[in-house]
Amino acid sequence: MGKIAFFDCSAGAAGDMILASLIDAGAPLDAIKAGLLTISAIRGEWDIYTERVWKGTGLIAATKVHVSSIHQHDPLPAPQHDVAQVKGASRESRHDDHDHDNSSHSHSHDHSHDHSHDHSHSHDHEENHDHSYKHHNDDYSHQDQGHHHHHHHHNDHHHEHRNFETISNMIDGSGLSRWVKENSKRVFHCLAEAEASVHGTTMDKVHFHEVGAIDSLVDTIGSVLALELLGVDQVHCSFLPFSKGFVRCLHGIMPVPAPATLRLFHGIPMGPAPNGAVGELVTPTGASLMKALAKTFGQPPPFLPTASGSGAGTKDFPNHANIVRVVIGTLTDPSATVVNAHWTPMPSSTTAAPTDATIENVAVLETNLDDMNPQMKKNRPAMVMSVLCEPHQVGDLSTIIFQETSTLGIRRQSMDRIVLRREKMDIPSQYGIASIKIGYLNGRVVNVQPEYEDCKTLALASNVPLKNVLATITSCAMDIIGASSKQDGHVNVQP
Repeated sequence: MGKIAFFDCSAGAAGDMILASLIDAGAPLDAIKAGLLTISAIRGEWDIYTERVWKGTGLIAATKVHVSSIHQHDPLPAPQHDVAQVKGASRESRHDDHDHDNSSHSHSHDHSHDHSHDHSHSHDHEENHDHSYKHHNDDYSHQDQGHHHHHHHHNDHHHEHRNFETISNMIDGSGLSRWVKENSKRVFHCLAEAEASVHGTTMDKVHFHEVGAIDSLVDTIGSVLALELLGVDQVHCSFLPFSKGFVRCLHGIMPVPAPATLRLFHGIPMGPAPNGAVGELVTPTGASLMKALAKTFGQPPPFLPTASGSGAGTKDFPNHANIVRVVIGTLTDPSATVVNAHWTPMPSSTTAAPTDATIENVAVLETNLDDMNPQMKKNRPAMVMSVLCEPHQVGDLSTIIFQETSTLGIRRQSMDRIVLRREKMDIPSQYGIASIKIGYLNGRVVNVQPEYEDCKTLALASNVPLKNVLATITSCAMDIIGASSKQDGHVNVQP
């Protein structure tokens, strides 16, 4: 059975929160950093670290990811705007995959900058957690409670803008596995496609600001790499929340979801936002990760959880914990009985197995064949078909019974059986070599049974009755095992 990751994004989704949840579930941060460092084009431009935080009124422990960038990004005092209060979503909203900082959605620019320049813009936006920045030696943070601010960019270096093709080439030139490369490019393709649609342009003209691209690269490729490190084969996701509120961006005041995020929502099942949540809950990176990677949305397929993790945003909401949860596990047959690895039988003489015997869990399938010969109606005798099988075989065998008989129902139950310790031995005889099974109980041989198919082959080859071969093999086996066992009556011979 394959290994899956089920993301519970009912409270929202952002790239850093998704990455944090996978790290919390066991993906090693050092291995993630090592993989990201193979992307030579951005080596030295970023750093990543985690911390333990507690979210919500219930103080749910979670991992918080911080990605810092070397690129300059200095704030100016926030001016006053006459606009309804808006609340916050995620760190990545400040420059999530787009050409301006602190906007809830990305903007394309159909030009490149080959010169240094200063520019500023104002906007306010909704974020599901606070922002923390670290650029050069200038660390600062702010909480997004409907804040409005101007950002003035001081760019004394060349301002490189990367489009989808550039980012794809960067990923292809890294030392990451093919699986990580292809899935990472799928995520960026979804994002670039949404941006192009929103701005009425083509993917090759959608450029990502270099600071935003670094954050997006770390969050996106880091998440895909974390899935690989956890051995995940399939990704599944809950419904995504459709929030309410407004955001101010370069295009004016807009309702959330922001345009690029809304475009990414096409084809994805949506659900209501948590009670009382106002603001951007799903960011473009979060939406593009789930849209590109998730096989299904809604309830997960039947699976056996083996690990889980919680990734935190910075923003605190009044009624829910601002986290993304991930559950790692293995797919299971929906009709199979799964043995509880932590279950132990209650102390009782009836549950104890003798020495050399073990207790194992099996499934029993039974059905009455009442309209096939012989029939059970009018006091006529009938047959009960009983099938003893491994729990994981229940589905396939039930299908066969329904297809091959006229029954409309099968009784299914799980039970324990006591199994003797057994060995196989090859026994030479005048007819040839045949295998036997030897059963042990409390250190003694209690059963000797020749293999039917072996004896049948020898009987046909020697042109003698099968019963003669069975008797001869059993006798030879007893001579080898020991006459004393036979004389003491410890051996149950089954020719």
